[in-house]
Amino acid sequence: MDNRVSEGIRAPLTSLADWADGMRCWQAVHQLHCAPTVSAAAARNTGRRRASELIRHACRHSPFYRRHFAGVAPGSALDAYPPVTRAQLMANFDDWATDRRISDEAIRQFLSTKDNIGGRFLDEYLVWTSSGTTGEPGIFVQDRDALSLYQSLLYVRYQHNNPASLIPDPWHLAYGASRMALVAALEGHFAGTVFWQWASRLNPWLASRTRTFSILQPVNTLVEQLNDWQADFLSSYPSMLLLLAEEQERGRLRLSLNSLWSGGERLTEQQRRRIQSAFGCTVIEDYGASEAMNMAFGCQRGRLHVNADWFILEPVDEHLQAVPAGEKSATTLVTNLANRVQPLIRYDLGDSTVMHTDACDCGNPLPTLSVAGRDDDTLWLAAGEEGTVPVLPLALNTVIEEYAGEFGFQIIQTSRGSLDIRTPGDSAAARRCAFDRICEPLQRYLASIGATSVVLRQDPTPPQREAVSGKLRQVSNRFTESCGSPATG
Repeated sequence: MDNRVSEGIRAPLTSLADWADGMRCWQAVHQLHCAPTVSAAAARNTGRRRASELIRHACRHSPFYRRHFAGVAPGSALDAYPPVTRAQLMANFDDWATDRRISDEAIRQFLSTKDNIGGRFLDEYLVWTSSGTTGEPGIFVQDRDALSLYQSLLYVRYQHNNPASLIPDPWHLAYGASRMALVAALEGHFAGTVFWQWASRLNPWLASRTRTFSILQPVNTLVEQLNDWQADFLSSYPSMLLLLAEEQERGRLRLSLNSLWSGGERLTEQQRRRIQSAFGCTVIEDYGASEAMNMAFGCQRGRLHVNADWFILEPVDEHLQAVPAGEKSATTLVTNLANRVQPLIRYDLGDSTVMHTDACDCGNPLPTLSVAGRDDDTLWLAAGEEGTVPVLPLALNTVIEEYAGEFGFQIIQTSRGSLDIRTPGDSAAARRCAFDRICEPLQRYLASIGATSVVLRQDPTPPQREAVSGKLRQVSNRFTESCGSPATG
């Protein structure tokens, strides 16, 4: 288990594919930059047109979608087509992609090698995986046009909707003194890490300006490394930003930031205020998923604006019927209009959202929404005789999924020094085997951060999923004493 810091992203342009991707990105940036600001209605109309084109493409080239949409008349409205789930797509993986060279066997072989993180599958595509909160983890293939679109949305719409000083663009980084830091799960083929590495390959002159840091290392080690790097722009999960905010308040972390980027988990307004107060700068929020990056971007007013011309979001109830704007959905269907190699059409994200009915006073006309994302807890575990250490839920997920190969588990903190673990399986014996596989890498990780005395116990109860979304709350704190935010020394 490698907890070290990445010493910068040293990823020079090494292939014609990198040059081609770089040119494609800048072309997409230019097109978005020159396009007039569109109204919400115009963005939705563009989205509907692109959806019709995507459906025709999927039915022509994807055997799965040809079967799945067989009963729908061509040219029907988007909501006439049946939704899809991750389980359906993964069960039909070999028939899903429109590039018929893509197979489950080949892609799993590619993913089995950590040296391939950020590399190209079939010399053309990026591949990343998602967590197993809905059961089997997802595998998502991204084509070049989708990647270029994701990057151009970052460069253009975030920049135009926020003060220029908040988000460093490539030119500012290349010729200025700005530094960027990403604190994330680096040990797997995760979307943020893979995309970050790919973007850095396209802009090799930025390599000396960017650095990545693993969430699996002890907080005091991370703080020391961040103090040494002195980034101007920091990106991480809300749970990690909260921990770092406390370190900043206590004087152990000493950063002077222009802005922070929050993504990967739900950011509450209370969390936003706490983080902004600690660092004295703006928190920029992003709403994306492994299935569809950059679906919405944050503005100065703290709202998320949907890129409605490239992503169609449908808030629906538990029967997958549309809910009115202003009402909380049971889940949300997304159609990713950017990625044609592995189409996602009315895909069940599992996120509860609310589409706002009023216009945002920031002036951006694109529609806005609120998202109820992950609600996993940060745990505080015994370390030494009196101390405690924080453990991020995403760190636990990374260790168990990447090193034990287990998904769909639940971890419940029941005291300062004990964790109950529920594992999936059709029998008690299968659940016990899964628990045994988890114990060794989890104990090794806990020892590496100082929580050497924590006891792992098997809870024979199978994991309990949410009734509506089917998602797991994978990490929860049921310890009755206040575990609130002790010193992490």
